[in-house]
Amino acid sequence: MICKNYNVSGEDVNDNMEMESTAYTSYTLRLLYHFLFYNGFSKEKLNALHLGFKEGNNELVCYKNLMFTEPFSIELKYCHINEKINLKSSFFNSKQECCAEVFKEVQWFDQVQNQVIITPKKILRHFNPIKRLY
Repeated sequence: MICKNYNVSGEDVNDNMEMESTAYTSYTLRLLYHFLFYNGFSKEKLNALHLGFKEGNNELVCYKNLMFTEPFSIELKYCHINEKINLKSSFFNSKQECCAEVFKEVQWFDQVQNQVIITPKKILRHFNPIKRLY
């Protein structure tokens, strides 16, 4: 779907210089913003619509640790946008070995009403439902 390359930075690692679980979920959310931008919904446009995200359940499956300064790529393998947004992203090292996968759920958040909402129709019409994650 969409893929980006990064390097593990100092703010992403623990004392053992391994990427922390919070960094994996942060990169997954960052990739969601790239995906939305690619489909015409920049952060500025979402802010103008007073929309944000409320993070829900997430699961990290780590096969091999990514280390400080190591280059990696993250691929959004699955994004199902409906009432909730379900994501699956995979992290690959420079040898293209899958090091980790993140399954994440986020919900749309109306910043004016200060509540979770279903996906607005003006956004949903731009996305075709994709096969179920589980």
